[in-house]
Amino acid sequence: MEQTCEGSTILPQEIIFEIFLRLPMKSLLKFRCVSKSWFFLLSSPLFSKTHVDFCLKNPNLTGYRLAVVASVYGSGRKCNFYNLGFENSCLSLARNSCPVKSLAISARILGSCNGLICLTSDSFTLMLLNPCTGKFNVFPDSMLRSNGGVGVGGSGVGCFIRYGFGYDASFEDYKVVKIFSFPHIEGRYENMVNVYSLKAKSWKMIEGFNSGSFNGKAGVFVNGALHWEACHSHCSGSFWEIVTLDLAAESYGKIALPSYEDGGVYWTLSVSRGYLVGCCNYEKNKADVWVMKEYGVEESWTKLVTILLPVDRRAYILPLFVAENCDEFLLQLGEELALYNSRDGSYKRLDGYSSGDYFRQAQATTYFESLVSPHM
Repeated sequence: MEQTCEGSTILPQEIIFEIFLRLPMKSLLKFRCVSKSWFFLLSSPLFSKTHVDFCLKNPNLTGYRLAVVASVYGSGRKCNFYNLGFENSCLSLARNSCPVKSLAISARILGSCNGLICLTSDSFTLMLLNPCTGKFNVFPDSMLRSNGGVGVGGSGVGCFIRYGFGYDASFEDYKVVKIFSFPHIEGRYENMVNVYSLKAKSWKMIEGFNSGSFNGKAGVFVNGALHWEACHSHCSGSFWEIVTLDLAAESYGKIALPSYEDGGVYWTLSVSRGYLVGCCNYEKNKADVWVMKEYGVEESWTKLVTILLPVDRRAYILPLFVAENCDEFLLQLGEELALYNSRDGSYKRLDGYSSGDYFRQAQATTYFESLVSPHM
């Protein structure tokens, strides 16, 4: 140990570094004001990257949060943030202050990664937001040029837009992916793909691919790749699969979904505590929730629960968070958020979720707090 001239003991810098990794984010934000050395340490890219790695490797020690973007009657689009706690074997929410007071009416969540949330800001711009630090970065959306020279920013005639947001660890770069899907033949789609590099501050077009039709959800980032659900329709029926895009190699792949019953189904994907989660929604008011326990190993798909929906709730389920004991689930059920208890099959609409506001067209994503900057 080192000693100051006054004789007080000072811990070595590497020990302080390790202690800081394990402290709550609220404390780290306060400690940046203690001294210049602590400020520079906690503001360094090395610390923010190491802190993210620690959170990803220790999901059970990580405090997760919930971001909700929704239309509020008479107030346009708002973004609310909540602490997602697990106390006394029960999930709970506590509302946090929001660094962004209002959003464009078209705003929606495109994904979250390493404490950053990607949103559409308006028809022509995107936003990266760190809810913990309150810092954000606005940059231009991609405009695809067709053969006729017409810019396509959103869904044009016969064109469907899908997004994804994730991290390229090989280049330490955050990337936004925008897919323009055009109907092709026999229920397949031709996809043109643009990628935005936060480090290069520019868009580029990469090799496209053909696929089935995507649902309306943004891509899910797990294990260095983005994942979308794709449905292939043909005369004898339809089947679902997962299409992947490795952000470092810019290569595509496929992951088979677990076996499911015949009949009308609709798959949704999410990530919980670092694991890929799939939910098979059936027409007969039930849904199966699966988790891929070993990434890329299709045999590791494990069914966690079969959820029976109330008769009056004809809505697709999107699991947002699975508790460590797999007994409780935070679900997006249409435009509502609810806690589902698999022990007794009960639903609980989240108290204070809208704080008296009337929410419409709600979107939600989970994230963990970090010091990652939305600028590079």
